[in-house]
Amino acid sequence: MTPDTLSPDERAKRVWSLGSYPDIAPNFLGMAAHLVEAVGIGTTDTVLDVGCGTGNAAITAARRGARVTGLDIVPAMLDEACENATITDIETIDWREGSATDLPFEDDVFDVTLSCLGHMFAEPPDDAGQELLRVTRPGGRIAFTSWTPDGLVPAMGAVLNNYLPPNPNPPEPPFLWGDPDVVRERVGGGVESLVFETGTALTPVLSPAHYWEKAITESGLFIVALDTVAEADHPALREEMIETIEHFFDASQNAVPMNYVLTTATVT
Repeated sequence: MTPDTLSPDERAKRVWSLGSYPDIAPNFLGMAAHLVEAVGIGTTDTVLDVGCGTGNAAITAARRGARVTGLDIVPAMLDEACENATITDIETIDWREGSATDLPFEDDVFDVTLSCLGHMFAEPPDDAGQELLRVTRPGGRIAFTSWTPDGLVPAMGAVLNNYLPPNPNPPEPPFLWGDPDVVRERVGGGVESLVFETGTALTPVLSPAHYWEKAITESGLFIVALDTVAEADHPALREEMIETIEHFFDASQNAVPMNYVLTTATVT
């Protein structure tokens, strides 16, 4: 079975099984804390973390005393999350395998439904948005973080697209989840008190070239994409990518700032 014939869930499982996401995830710990803080999670809440990855948000919520379920489509992510929870002395999280577009839960189950970037890459995105609402009780809260459309990763994606084979049916860009107008269209009819905040996550690197090397060895997204680029084009792609990253690299911190939007809302 080729990548073109895989279902969206099969593609997601393949992408996120490659590379080394556990090496990337610590860069987003501050974002996870911001997410949990913004939605005011407490001891009486039942919480779902969609696309939980290695457990950043789920474990943060559980440390607040909430009853937490963490869901991810990749079993290896759940194993890593479970290990992180054990290290953190948290043993009460229910780790579940499943898809963000077909959550394996009844309607109106959770007080709070979270996603720290995980929902962004689910296809189709409208289904992911409706699932966040469906499993959250009326009066409950949804909250999620998303990269902004004007950030580094979308800029890198634009460069990469120039080197990829034509795709007659491209998916919607995941970074549209960072556009408040798009979010309003996807979930606005089922929520009230829709609020958008901004934040920044820092990815520590020594140079733009260092960032690119980490991207193509740690990120399944870039590993899969690079595999479809002609070998002869790799040097030109690398040069153009490093030039793009240079615009975002902050030498005073040896880091690349990654801007995100944090969305919160109350389900009606």
